[in-house]
Amino acid sequence: MAGASTSETPARKFGTFGGVFVPNVLTILGVILFLRAGWVVGVAGLREALLMLLLANVITLLTALSLSAIATNTKVGGGGAYFLISRSLGLEIGGAIGLPFFLAQAIVVAFYTMGFVESLKFIWPDIDTRQVGSLVLLVLFVLAWLGTGLVIRTQYLILACLGLSLISFFAGYSPVPEWRGRGEAAYPEGYDFWRVFAIYFPAVTGIMSGVSMSGDLKDPARSIPRGTIWAVIITFLVYGAQMFWLTLNTERGQLLNNKMVMQEISVFPPLIMAGLWAATLSSALASLLAAPRTLQALAADRVVPHWLGRGTGKNREPRLALFVTALIAYGCLSAGDLNIIAPVITMFFLTTYGAVNLVAGLERWVSNPSYRPTFRVHWLPSLLGAAGCFFVMLVLNPAATVVAVLSCFGVYSLLKRRQYQTAWGDVRSGLWFAVTRLGLLQLAGTREHVRNWRPVLLVMVGNAKDRLMLVEFASALEARRGLIFLAQVLSGDWQKLLPFQAGQQRSLEEFIRDNRLSAVGKTVLAEDFEHGVSTLLQVAGVGPLQPNTVLMGWSDDAVKQSVFGRAIERILQLEKNLLVFRQASLPGELLQRRIDVWWRAKDNGSLMLTLAHLLQAAPRFRGHTLRVIRIINEEAGRAQTDQVMRQLLVDARITAESVVLVSREAPLAVISNHSGKSEVCFVGISLKLAIKEGGPLDPYAPLMSTLQGNVFLTKSWHDLEL
Repeated sequence: MAGASTSETPARKFGTFGGVFVPNVLTILGVILFLRAGWVVGVAGLREALLMLLLANVITLLTALSLSAIATNTKVGGGGAYFLISRSLGLEIGGAIGLPFFLAQAIVVAFYTMGFVESLKFIWPDIDTRQVGSLVLLVLFVLAWLGTGLVIRTQYLILACLGLSLISFFAGYSPVPEWRGRGEAAYPEGYDFWRVFAIYFPAVTGIMSGVSMSGDLKDPARSIPRGTIWAVIITFLVYGAQMFWLTLNTERGQLLNNKMVMQEISVFPPLIMAGLWAATLSSALASLLAAPRTLQALAADRVVPHWLGRGTGKNREPRLALFVTALIAYGCLSAGDLNIIAPVITMFFLTTYGAVNLVAGLERWVSNPSYRPTFRVHWLPSLLGAAGCFFVMLVLNPAATVVAVLSCFGVYSLLKRRQYQTAWGDVRSGLWFAVTRLGLLQLAGTREHVRNWRPVLLVMVGNAKDRLMLVEFASALEARRGLIFLAQVLSGDWQKLLPFQAGQQRSLEEFIRDNRLSAVGKTVLAEDFEHGVSTLLQVAGVGPLQPNTVLMGWSDDAVKQSVFGRAIERILQLEKNLLVFRQASLPGELLQRRIDVWWRAKDNGSLMLTLAHLLQAAPRFRGHTLRVIRIINEEAGRAQTDQVMRQLLVDARITAESVVLVSREAPLAVISNHSGKSEVCFVGISLKLAIKEGGPLDPYAPLMSTLQGNVFLTKSWHDLEL
């Protein structure tokens, strides 16, 4: 399913100050500034409170830097953080983070609204919390409905109230004796540094408010870095100055017991209440403005139903998404106490911050040529920011962290099943390229040894849909320990076949994806089958990761054709292991549940035994008996041969049944008599027999017509270490 893009681009009209800086500042300077900062200074002391602030702001600043790097590398569309993450880590991961992030934004509207209503109780203790909260939400909804322009102008008024309250606070100066003594911590029972840090950390969150408005900015790539970083710096200075001012002007008892302690210092206490109202209302309004735009972007990419992203007017105002957001917020208000879901909200925000850092770090580390941000950040600070976010999540609330992670994983799994085909590239291909490149270079530098042999199969499938059993056996033999190259040769006139190559390649790749194979598709053009196989063996793979074994299907008609015989000879000349597969003529329920390996010499036997062992790991063959069978001419040698075979199996650490047969018949006749109905049979190819009797596979035609199970004719070019 293709990620949809909007056909109509909204008119972007907001600059750095109104579109990014103000929303960020108003969200960061929130409830904790007025109701919790004094208590934090009281219990932690000035030194450790400042350390908490510094630690929290380092994480926020690193996130802001990462956000700035990503925003200056791409044309930022609507949806803010979701847009940036989905275009870098892919739609599935973007949706897995974006959908919970939208819900968190919607729920936090109710959270801040409830905070505002709670502040009213300082003046009117008997008000009905739910009724007043619903009325406040309705007013905020109307402001958001009338458009972003009105909201931006309203935010200026709120910023003015907040500024006046801070001026009133810092204008108050009445230092108390021995204020330096309050620099030391005095944690009450049950509290320590990290627990208090967990309470204080949400104070510095909120830097996504500006990026959520990215679709309404004149120049997102310019405004997001400047507005976000300056918001982090200014609010850090405000919080730091507040901590120092509270310590200088207030007794510890007031800090611990008076939530509105800022009023005790302020030259005009009512302004502190006005600032608290401004902080709660601005945060609620910013979230009510940002959440619908996240939902609109999710709908545009069809992560949620497309109709949820319907826009109105030339600016494509997401009014339907706004209505959905308000309904969610109203439902949470009706539930009353938000203390249970508040930690989960914070987890979703931190998950988003961590993902932004991870995106920036991976993009820089992978070094895709297309990653050229004008605001450059080294990958190490970004990855440290990601680690810091996840660390803080665990410190804040381990249980809520688990809930958030499981929620994101659930959404990811659901989106992964939809198999989205997006119209943009993401960092995942670059990441795998970097890892593969590093791995190939390291692999090329190591000494190759048969002990480290893994099956890298070149499977000649032709039309893969007609050879499902061959592909199934190839997958079982590879056993997720090696690699499969599914190959097809288009033989004939090169010019006539060229237009069909791309389509055949896409069809082969779809087959691999639909069947979830550990395989790479390869389609080549050649004059005939022989030259096609020769070309594949020389060009498939890279460095040491090249096919070491060719698997092809048996065909009586093909065996009789000289071109097929020459292809077999070419495979053997290039010293590749050869497997020729003949599908069973009887259904599986009529065959005996065993895998037979006919041991003649170690050169073929070690490969066949290794492949049989890998085959046994597949669910279909897990309960099958593995028999290793040896033919000798004299009865006198049975005991010694049996002892040798048993010791070989012990040394190979493979559980199998050793069978020694005494017979003077032709080996192929003995095989026909004893493995006629075995479900799988491995038989080694003798080059001497092939040379003596004609084509390389001609001598085995009678055997293939006699055995009724699945047969592998096998030729190895080196011994494996068992």
